[in-house]
Amino acid sequence: MSQYDSPKSSRQIKISVAICTWNRSRLLRRTLERLREINVDDRFEWELILVDNNSCDDTQQVINAFSETLPIVSLIETVQGHSASRNRAIEAASGDYIVWTDNDVLVADDWLTSYCDAFIAEPDVAFFGGAIEPWFEPPGCPDWIEATWDKCKSVYAARDLGEQPIELNENRLPYGANFAIRADVQRQYRFDPTLGRVRSGMIGEDETQVLKRIARGGGNGRWVPNAKVQHIIPADRATERYVQSYFVGQGQANVMFGKPSRPRMAALVDAAFHSLLYRSKRHRTQPDEWVSHLIRSSISWGEFKMHSSKPTATPRSPRR
Repeated sequence: MSQYDSPKSSRQIKISVAICTWNRSRLLRRTLERLREINVDDRFEWELILVDNNSCDDTQQVINAFSETLPIVSLIETVQGHSASRNRAIEAASGDYIVWTDNDVLVADDWLTSYCDAFIAEPDVAFFGGAIEPWFEPPGCPDWIEATWDKCKSVYAARDLGEQPIELNENRLPYGANFAIRADVQRQYRFDPTLGRVRSGMIGEDETQVLKRIARGGGNGRWVPNAKVQHIIPADRATERYVQSYFVGQGQANVMFGKPSRPRMAALVDAAFHSLLYRSKRHRTQPDEWVSHLIRSSISWGEFKMHSSKPTATPRSPRR
């Protein structure tokens, strides 16, 4: 057996569902309302770990309102950042599996039972993932996003690898709003505190790097077609400003991870050039053209910012 093999067992399993949150109480309430309606059965028990990352809205009141109807373990993480909050959840989790989701999703009724099916069927699998379908709050998805969906879908964490339980690997991974890791594996691979969103910052990659390291270490993955969630997109995120912020974060990540990127001054020139084209074409051409310039300028600006901040060449890996 590899280090990731897990012997089959007929005992009831325990699932730890984990959500890390910061100042999104309105959306969190909707997420918890839906979680209260999910299907459960006697094959598993579950807990819901909620990590409040120093929220200053009414997050704690929302959590308290559901404490009698959901199996909540409520925690506060004082170190700011998504990765710090996720590592806090790992420390508290008592389940055999940790299922990660977000504070702005609506899970399907059979979301957790579908994961349970997969856990029982393939106990040697290290990580799992399911589909994420963006759902835009009124007034809905703007025409320009719909017309450029192939370019913009990553901004809204859209992920669908089909209706078959295919293998996952480092080149085919689930996204952060809907994935699961066997707890014994997860404890070997914590989240890197130099990665992940901090407050409104847009550098992600925290779960991507964990999953890649698991895969490179020999852990196999499995797509779970019926473990579906909807990702709520508030109106203030269906904007050009939000798309710009996302791709600035992607440009920063390019530099952090040694991906192809432009040198510092070349990135600045490229950012200025494509920003000018975006602004000049915004009201004169089809969205596919001006959105391309918006994305290119944003990525280049992120690369310039990261070069200017002079980070270390590669973020350190947390302990295994």
